[in-house]
Amino acid sequence: MLSHDFDDDIVDIPTLPQWIHDLEARSEQRVTGDATRMHWHIWGEGRPLALFHGGHGSWMHWVRNVDALVDAGYRVMAADLPNFGQSDSLETEDLEDFARIVAAALAELAPGEPVRMAGFSFGSVIGAITAKHVEAGVERLAMLGSPLLGDRHGVNDRLAKWRGMPIPEHRAAAHAQNVGLLMLTGPDSVTDEAVAIQMAHAELARGRNKGLFSSLDVPGDLQRMEAELTVIYGSRDALTWRYLDQRRENVAAWKPGAEFHVIPEVGHWVQYQAADEVNAILTRRMA
Repeated sequence: MLSHDFDDDIVDIPTLPQWIHDLEARSEQRVTGDATRMHWHIWGEGRPLALFHGGHGSWMHWVRNVDALVDAGYRVMAADLPNFGQSDSLETEDLEDFARIVAAALAELAPGEPVRMAGFSFGSVIGAITAKHVEAGVERLAMLGSPLLGDRHGVNDRLAKWRGMPIPEHRAAAHAQNVGLLMLTGPDSVTDEAVAIQMAHAELARGRNKGLFSSLDVPGDLQRMEAELTVIYGSRDALTWRYLDQRRENVAAWKPGAEFHVIPEVGHWVQYQAADEVNAILTRRMA
């Protein structure tokens, strides 16, 4: 944890802007599953495109992408994964359990239809391992800010610990610090909107996913996957920036023909900070 005297740094608590409330109001909200229910926000009527958020996130990781993808002709289905947002909790030591639940949900939302999927950070891992469980097939997969395609930096020991802080303004300051450090590109990139989104879903997150990646075979899953693959990073991704060339080489070896994009001067939350560029890539690659 960074040294930070929150008593001397009282900040206003940011709130979600009206346009995000309006976006949610325009969605169809569905709940799938039985034993572990998943909550979804859905827009549009085209080909099914599922969006999976990052760790401590929710469907709101994709707020700057939904309308562009709907306009491009997709039925956009943004998940709250188990343990996050409005979905049920799931205690497991195997992320394949997540994958099976997500695959069953997709079969419920788009019965008999092959799907497209895009996952951000933790959600990119879920997308990669879900693909083999989707009976109707996955035609396209995009992995954004993925932590598992090569070496990565440790940042957790530098994040501010906000849980247990009794004063809301202090929690807001901690979230703002973490957004700049992990999600975007430093203090100058932090906005009230980004902090409000982070607060809205981080404080709903349950469960721990730490240590669950070690048993996965994502390279093998990608090699066996029939779906076309797109990988997107920001050049200043706090988790991966030193290892982007290594990751490009890994993806080329594991999945020849995959597209690999690095967007300059953008951080980990690439689809938010560089929404126009990412929307253009996804619109083309999901077609």
